[in-house]
Amino acid sequence: MVAAQLLVLAIFIGCLVVIISEKISETATALFAMCLAGGVLVVYEICSFRDMIMLIEWDTIIFIAAMLIVVAISGSSGMFQYISLMIIRGTAGEPKRTYLSFMIFVYIMSLFFDPLPTMLIMGAFTVQVCRAMEIDFRPFLISEVIVSNFASIPSVVGSVPNLVIVVWAGIDVGQMFIILMPLSIIMLVVTLPILLWYYEDTLVPEEEHDSSLLLLIQPGIMIKSRHDFYLSAIGMAALVLGFVIGPALGVEASFIAMIVASAMLVFSNERAKSLLRRLSWDTLFFLIAMFGLVVALERVGLIEGLIGGVSYLTGGNIFLAMAFLIWIPGLALSIIDNIPVAAVLAPLAQEYGAVNAVVPLSLIAGSNIGGYIIPFGDAPNMIAASLAADEGMPITFKEFTKIAFPLGLLHLIMVTIYTFIVALFV
Repeated sequence: MVAAQLLVLAIFIGCLVVIISEKISETATALFAMCLAGGVLVVYEICSFRDMIMLIEWDTIIFIAAMLIVVAISGSSGMFQYISLMIIRGTAGEPKRTYLSFMIFVYIMSLFFDPLPTMLIMGAFTVQVCRAMEIDFRPFLISEVIVSNFASIPSVVGSVPNLVIVVWAGIDVGQMFIILMPLSIIMLVVTLPILLWYYEDTLVPEEEHDSSLLLLIQPGIMIKSRHDFYLSAIGMAALVLGFVIGPALGVEASFIAMIVASAMLVFSNERAKSLLRRLSWDTLFFLIAMFGLVVALERVGLIEGLIGGVSYLTGGNIFLAMAFLIWIPGLALSIIDNIPVAAVLAPLAQEYGAVNAVVPLSLIAGSNIGGYIIPFGDAPNMIAASLAADEGMPITFKEFTKIAFPLGLLHLIMVTIYTFIVALFV
């Protein structure tokens, strides 16, 4: 068993190193690593590859696939661009008011969407709006990355790591929202004035700029398909209603998400095939591979060893465990994609969650903050960087870090204090 443990651990570490290097596709790397780990389990007669595959959290995979379908339909309808243009008309094109309105809209949007689709939907539109207003779009993009990540903290559908941790640790979704939503709002209230102060000099249009032309644009032209627009609105309402009443009826979130997503596909008529082709299949296969690796780590006893090691270091103290689950993924492991970090640490959160329900919630907060504290580590950051580079105004490492890193540290401190206080009363 020791030899198998060493081999599986070496495969897992090697996989993370290659992913960090960004030389090879992270999905291809993870799938290959999963197969190698599966081979070790077969050779040492621990379990068959089929048994390993069967132990993958398919419930989470189904949930994420369903949400990707909803995002594909909603994003292609132009619904969010329509709402954004309505917001601009409400601000009369004044840069600071527009900036604040965009951040609040991204915050609300991120309660329902992962930061990646949020940036895919909003990023390009944000650049176009800022160009029309003749102001620097980089403060908007950097701020949207930061806000979209911490806004996702209280929502089970807010990010992929949330889904992983919620399913694995058996978190009560209603309790999660009640506990973490106030934290997320506090973070927004604290963060927006800091961002406004930091970008005060850049949120100024050219002296000759006339925003009236932008305000003449009718929001209706943003709607690419009225059919998909109404379908998206109905689908989103059904999702929210389902997630609210589902737990009380004992209905799994994955079932609610998939029935809504499949219904939206059915009513998309002939566009269903093209929408399915546009899904982020690499995200799904990456997650499958990472879950497979976690299963391998668990089968050879390494997850149990991790839990035992942390328990020894913390002495069973839940506050030390919470600090570990906040700061390790939030800072120490922030250079790694937060999905594998969440997948590896979720069993540890589950173990301590039996003692105090706030412990696994601290891992959710830490994992989301880890998505932006180090630049260009996560896909949403790369989307922002790519959009800026394509427009000839690249976001440098220093430019991103100068605001994201101190804000990330502040957020980690806020999360630590908040969760410690809540844990005393739960």
